[in-house]
Amino acid sequence: MLEDLVERRAEVIKRAEEYKRRRTELNSDASKWSELRDELNGRIKEVVERAKGFKKQREEYERLIEEKKAKRGELNRKASTHYSTVEKLRKKNDLKSIQVFEGLRRRIDELELKQQVEVLSKDKERKLVAKIKELRKEFEKMQKEWEKDKKLKELLRKAQGYRREADKNHEEVIKYVKLSHECHDKMVEWFKEADRVREKADDAHRLFLEVHEEADDAHRLFIQHLRDIKDFNRVINGLRRKIREDFGFRERVEARKKAKGIYERFREGEKLSTEDLLRLQKSEMKLK
Repeated sequence: MLEDLVERRAEVIKRAEEYKRRRTELNSDASKWSELRDELNGRIKEVVERAKGFKKQREEYERLIEEKKAKRGELNRKASTHYSTVEKLRKKNDLKSIQVFEGLRRRIDELELKQQVEVLSKDKERKLVAKIKELRKEFEKMQKEWEKDKKLKELLRKAQGYRREADKNHEEVIKYVKLSHECHDKMVEWFKEADRVREKADDAHRLFLEVHEEADDAHRLFIQHLRDIKDFNRVINGLRRKIREDFGFRERVEARKKAKGIYERFREGEKLSTEDLLRLQKSEMKLK
């Protein structure tokens, strides 16, 4: 029975060591997933801050857009007021419509821009230059007619000035709208990146919890086996103590029997040998 208990205890000790080793491995894996999760969470914070930066910049562009739109509207209203007065004087002086005059100016600007940005053949460029020259001549002639009336000239100058300023504000509106769209696209992309990283962080956290739970199970089983080993030790040590006590009892009984026999022989007058005396001495010591 004792040998069987010792063998079973050895098996429990072996399993306890396996659970201890398994617990250590799982805790190491859990730490790795925890570190990865924390790293990804830090990355999320950085990405979100980038997205918020583009969001803030976009809001600033939106503010500028509204500001430039308001300014453009104000300048266009002033230009329209002056052009309306110009139109009244034009009719009074029997001059061409202000729409024709302004349309001619815009047409010249369009053709000059085309000459600057487009790649043209020599023949087409020659025709374009000739057309611009022709329109400029017509515009200058019309402008001289308008400028004969000083009041009309001054009103036209102011109206054209307001219109030019309005056009500048319109160009700025277009510029800021483009920048706002770029910021919006970047903001959306960075928020999407944050979602992608957050998904990875969630997976890492899920794996951390799973491995941590397995490590807790391994620890629980390790502790349980330690308790079993303690129980085995208590039973085994008790059996060994009992065996030792039983062996001492048998020795004392045997010594008493031998001592009684030697005494009987001595009383009958038999001469005791040195060996008998030694046995008698040993038995007396065991009986103490």
